[in-house]
Amino acid sequence: MIQLYQGDSREIAKDLIAPGSVDLIFTDPPYAKKYHYLYQWLGQEAERALKPDGFLFAYTGPYWKHEIMTMLGRYLDYFYDFVLVHGDTSILWQRKIVSGYKSILCYKQKGRKSKPYMNVLGKFSSSEQDKRFHSWGQSAFEARYYIDCFTKEGDLVVDYFLGSGTTAEVCKRLNRNFIGIENDAETFKIAQARLTGALGPREKGRQIELLPEEGEISKGRSHQGVG
Repeated sequence: MIQLYQGDSREIAKDLIAPGSVDLIFTDPPYAKKYHYLYQWLGQEAERALKPDGFLFAYTGPYWKHEIMTMLGRYLDYFYDFVLVHGDTSILWQRKIVSGYKSILCYKQKGRKSKPYMNVLGKFSSSEQDKRFHSWGQSAFEARYYIDCFTKEGDLVVDYFLGSGTTAEVCKRLNRNFIGIENDAETFKIAQARLTGALGPREKGRQIELLPEEGEISKGRSHQGVG
């Protein structure tokens, strides 16, 4: 079951997601310093929502990574810093650094010895960055890889910052249950339209372009469920 909701995760998550029910949180909060309070909230929410052996995956840039790790570490135990190397680079002008990577920080419940289902690459290299649906969009390739390594079919994956729906698309392909929440109404409509065209688990091996058809993004509602 794939379920999408439009609203502020901080306000509606507790009504949608039961304590201790989530196998994996896979999400991409905004990186800018003014949004760091969202990582603080995410750590608290992950502690509440994750199963005892569940994991949190959160994208972050390198500039404020220490601060983000400090926030998440108040509520969870650090597991690993998965490094994503993309084809392009960005310049951190304040520190005169040319950066060609970002992190997906992985955390687990405190005191647990949780592990993935298989050996996992610590560095994921890809020339793909998918900005078709959103300027902050991430590639489905790394999401698909890590979700497949850390969950099994039928597990529950949650994305509190859904954006244009990359995680939802991947979970539909991999036959994972999914709950996604997006605050911005227009971005939410794009995620709904994208999911409508996404392949299901019987075709999960194929990679296709999933562009919403003209006018389809206007058909969205505040909630969508897909069996």
